[in-house]
Amino acid sequence: MLLDITGWRPGEIDGGVALATELGQFPGGRSLYDPRPGEPRTLGPGVIRRFYHSADTP
Repeated sequence: MLLDITGWRPGEIDGGVALATELGQFPGGRSLYDPRPGEPRTLGPGVIRRFYHSADTP
């Protein structure tokens, strides 16, 4: 899945993101996604980063 982070500042995504979902372990909860340690962030006209599922939370 792709998440459009247009307009997000690097500090808003460097620590990962929590996305509302009905597909996780807790329906109506959030799935947590984090960047893989050591994986570079691509800079340019925007911020490009891969995130990997790390956990689900209610």
